[in-house]
Amino acid sequence: MNYYLVVCLLAFFEPIEVIAQGNLPWKRHTIDNTSFGSDGSKLADVNNDDNMDIVVGWEEGGVSRLYINPGKAGGSWEYVEVPSLDVEDAFAVDLDGDGFMDLVTLSEGNHQRITIHWAPDTWEDYFHSDRWISQDFPVTVGMTRWMFGRAADVDGKNGIDLIVGSKNPNGTLGWLQAPENPRDVNSWQYHELTTAGWIMSIELLDMDQDGQNDILLSDRYGDLRGVRWLKHPGMVEELTAPWKNTFIGVQEGEPMFLSVFEFPEATATGTPAIAVPDLQSGWKIFYPVSKGWGNLSIAYPAFGGKRGKSVVVADVDQDGSLDLVASFEGAQDKSGLLAVNGMFENNLTFTDISGTAGVKFDFVVLFDMDSDGDLDVLTSEETAEDGSKRGLGVIWFENPLK
Repeated sequence: MNYYLVVCLLAFFEPIEVIAQGNLPWKRHTIDNTSFGSDGSKLADVNNDDNMDIVVGWEEGGVSRLYINPGKAGGSWEYVEVPSLDVEDAFAVDLDGDGFMDLVTLSEGNHQRITIHWAPDTWEDYFHSDRWISQDFPVTVGMTRWMFGRAADVDGKNGIDLIVGSKNPNGTLGWLQAPENPRDVNSWQYHELTTAGWIMSIELLDMDQDGQNDILLSDRYGDLRGVRWLKHPGMVEELTAPWKNTFIGVQEGEPMFLSVFEFPEATATGTPAIAVPDLQSGWKIFYPVSKGWGNLSIAYPAFGGKRGKSVVVADVDQDGSLDLVASFEGAQDKSGLLAVNGMFENNLTFTDISGTAGVKFDFVVLFDMDSDGDLDVLTSEETAEDGSKRGLGVIWFENPLK
């Protein structure tokens, strides 16, 4: 298939909205719905059993939970819980290098801080919530409303650092530099790389093929809004100064959670393609060309929610063509989770994954949750039909392919 030709065609023709024949919503499984405002899901194998565990922040519940995968035998997902008021993002990383993954939480609202929750250093204690120790990074407290983070060794010393972003007031994206002793939270330093309006996504990858990981991001508001990337300066002594910014697109829109994917033929440069929802106007796809970026747009189908939230691209139905799986907010009586089948084909069809249950969905994570050889959809849903934050919780939808 000539993907480049297909992209050019799609850029000129409006897709025909057809729901896949015989499509019924996929079976929904609940991991947890016992707190309030489940807000995003990130994967990590914290206990080295080759099963991916899940970290979720519950914003209105004021806690973050690490769910331990029960494995192929199935069963309930036991969890470790740490306090995290106004939590917006949470993820696992071994920040002190002791072999046990800790939890990092980022808080907005009135709490406004980044917190490290140190894990116990024995497996006997690891699964007991009361044996974890929570400490704020003082340099982050009260600075801004922290929204999103990634772990990475930025400077090549003292282990893992943290790349973090926020939203206004004082919107910023930068990195927290680890000291010689990572446990000394007072010695962590923050270095701003760019101002920001509302950071939605942070991805670390080599955008210009120079051997250094750059920062790809989506910024939802303000003068610098858009999908853009920050070039790694290369020189260690320049890492703490602002990095050069390059725009890719959606500068007039409102880009939400982006994802990257391999795009045959168009990615001969080694640079991945990018998919991102523009909040109300549809999905935007950017793919590298010899000079700059090509792009196309796919309109949201009428049966989906009003506002696009998250997107990921993979061959979900295993037919050899890439599919787009997306979540929505504003999905009252609409589908909040759906797939665009064969997103680069001439005639698009759609799969309704969630049905009309749920209103505000978050990250889409594609993962084989039941180990049957196909990709299922993990997500969280935070808002009930009555407007309360007792939504569907942490859930996954079972791919009916196998």
